Amino acid sequence: MPCVHFLKIFTLSILCSLLVSAITFAQNNEKHYLIKAGQMYDSEKNVFLKNKQILVKGNTILKVGDKLDVPPGTTVLDHGNATVTPGLIDAHTHILFRQGVTEKIAFDGIMNSAETRVLRAVGYAKSYLKAGFTAIRDLGNSEQYLDVEVRNAIDRGDFPGPRMVVSGPIISAMDGQLDGVPVKQFDHYSRKEYSMVSGEEEAKKAVKEHIVRGVDVIKITAIGGRLTMTPEEMKAVVDAAHRERIQVTAHCDRDWAVHAAIAAGVDGLEHGYGFKPTTLDTMAKKKIYLVPTDGSADLSMIFLRSQNLPVDEQAIRKNFQPLYNRIMAAHKAGVMIVAGSDAYVGFDMPRGEQATHTVAGYLDAGLSPADVLKTATFNGSVALGMQGQIGVLKENAMADIVVFNGDMQKDFKKSLFNVKMVMKNGVVEYEK
Repeated sequence: MPCVHFLKIFTLSILCSLLVSAITFAQNNEKHYLIKAGQMYDSEKNVFLKNKQILVKGNTILKVGDKLDVPPGTTVLDHGNATVTPGLIDAHTHILFRQGVTEKIAFDGIMNSAETRVLRAVGYAKSYLKAGFTAIRDLGNSEQYLDVEVRNAIDRGDFPGPRMVVSGPIISAMDGQLDGVPVKQFDHYSRKEYSMVSGEEEAKKAVKEHIVRGVDVIKITAIGGRLTMTPEEMKAVVDAAHRERIQVTAHCDRDWAVHAAIAAGVDGLEHGYGFKPTTLDTMAKKKIYLVPTDGSADLSMIFLRSQNLPVDEQAIRKNFQPLYNRIMAAHKAGVMIVAGSDAYVGFDMPRGEQATHTVAGYLDAGLSPADVLKTATFNGSVALGMQGQIGVLKENAMADIVVFNGDMQKDFKKSLFNVKMVMKNGVVEYEK
């Protein structure tokens, strides 16, 4: 027995030595990059700065400054004629969901297998990275936790994609958002795509189940097809989530239905159509962010042309004006605006490019280039619960960095759609 005990101790000692050696080797071999930025966007100060340098070690930003000392062997990336920003964030995605132009919302979940939806999501994830989005928040329409599986696969390195913060199935009243579901399919489809609750205890249990299954955020529908969650149900969801330090965001597309969600203490609101000035004022006071998921007039025209339909640019821009007015009203009221595309309709373009059009649309609404970038960087990090880690270019932040060709202050849209390089977690994922 003493010999066996000695062998165990000896073996454990060898394993510990090997582990320490491996960690030391990895640390000593972490790659260094020096990114020279002709122009850099500082999302915390919301300003563009000239001729800055960013030193990256491994997956972390080591230092940001003017003329940095670098260790031997550092790879220098000179982007003197470009704009360098934090990696973009889309805070409202559905990468496991696709709705055809002429299809009802339930078609995908009824007709396509989980395998089809996951494999399709691989392509969507890659397209987000290519467009400069290094993080997304995926909010449901992903069956029972397929989004968790995709997030974990990306984290393992099975395929490239942005960081994912995921909600699992949307928690709703007993009708969800089930447009176009045949009566005989209602029970099957609703159980597959949603967590439907009736009463406070079911609401609390749903939150606990979500957290155990590995979600990062909870999404509720303040109003679904016809039914609203009760104030008590929403309060139960928020309290249960906040006890575990999990944010709650609410789908709501009309003013009269949102007040119970606000009173319940939600952290954010999705869509926000028709919100009154007093509602926006309340949101600002309670620090509830808004995710406007409007797309853009330009995207609408691209879609119409792809369908060989007539395009009246003046009429389309006029139709978008109320949406733009709402964004500016929220901005002036002091509501934090967070970029979110809600891109799920099957346009003939990459999903990441659709998301870019939503960000560009905030410029058309009247936000400055700096304010637009803030919605998709710093503000996005708040919505994802990762403030200080992503969405910023500063010491000790994660090395999620995008380089856009050109001057974003002078020609924002042209630069936004011209991605030169994407770095996620210190790895160059895309370069043109």
